[in-house]
Amino acid sequence: MSQETAKSDNLYIQVWRNPIFHHLLLATTSAEQWQTFTALSVFMNNKGECNPSLSKLSQILGLNSVASVSRRIKSLESVHFQGKPLLEVTRGKKRKIKGKWVFAKNGYLLNQEIVTIFALHETTSAYRRLQTEEFKKTKAKNHKLV
Repeated sequence: MSQETAKSDNLYIQVWRNPIFHHLLLATTSAEQWQTFTALSVFMNNKGECNPSLSKLSQILGLNSVASVSRRIKSLESVHFQGKPLLEVTRGKKRKIKGKWVFAKNGYLLNQEIVTIFALHETTSAYRRLQTEEFKKTKAKNHKLV
């Protein structure tokens, strides 16, 4: 695994407390909608944008068809928090390539008032564990060189 891949694997999803605790967001979303929202969030960048394939989403969600994922996404689009949608979808246009219709990937924008991402920070215990692991690996590597 490259160091760049390892860094991207150390991103965490941050779910904001107030929408759930004070505004009862979970009471207004179904379990299926929340599960789909969470699955999308693991792909997002720091602007809340993502574009995973429907087949990858179906795999993560344990669904048998991309049609089920499409249905869930359509359902999630209708959920709003304080007047803003939880999810905005930019649908890719289908094109004809070599006589076959091919769909482009959809783009998704997740509501940043609900969920964001953040990287490990030096104040978190996970960061300190990672630092300790890296130190041990470096120490072991240097010990072998001696």
